[in-house]
Amino acid sequence: MKKILGTCLSGLAVALLLVVGGAAQENFVIGGVAGVCGLHGHAMLPPAVIFSNCGSGCTSYNNSAGYYVSGTALAAAPGQTLAMGFTPKNSSTFSFALTPDAVFTDNGGASSGELSAFLLHGSASKGPTTFLAKLTQHGTIPDFPAIKLIKWTSTKTVILKKGVTYFLCETEPAAHVQVLWMASNSDTTSPFWFEENGSCTADGLNWVNATGSTEGSALDVVHAN
Repeated sequence: MKKILGTCLSGLAVALLLVVGGAAQENFVIGGVAGVCGLHGHAMLPPAVIFSNCGSGCTSYNNSAGYYVSGTALAAAPGQTLAMGFTPKNSSTFSFALTPDAVFTDNGGASSGELSAFLLHGSASKGPTTFLAKLTQHGTIPDFPAIKLIKWTSTKTVILKKGVTYFLCETEPAAHVQVLWMASNSDTTSPFWFEENGSCTADGLNWVNATGSTEGSALDVVHAN
């Protein structure tokens, strides 16, 4: 059971990693999912957007709080893997997704690295279930305090069905790398799950539901025109 060290968000017991200029740092855990807040660093959706909790082009997200996506050798949240859910209002072909990410080194991680990301089947009540597609990362994730919108595409055609819940999952395959997936500003209703075994797709993963405990990770999913 994770120790609660302090508070970051009103009404929630958390342990947090606070980075404000030269301010003291603390780790946070909200609803079981670990991350960092205090970092430096509601738009209308165009027709091409399947889902977004960070505005058109994912330009509106919390650049002062993010969740760890950690390699298994990190002392802080080792193996933490995140999955952000969405449910299309119409059936469409997946084109790409955007997520704001930054490599985080304050917990002893390496200063460079790449993520692995996947589209998964699932449900709001049961979380991620089965593999749908492996995604390809476009662009290099910078070291914090820089944050970059990473574009994810699929080499195969992916049809997303109306009313079906899917997840975009990010995991860190390098044992000594830790990345931040920045939080949305206010999305506490979209499915947000995590697990701590460093994988999106392995059998027998113990997914934990963090939906409603904190804002989900920022995600923008776009369909092909």
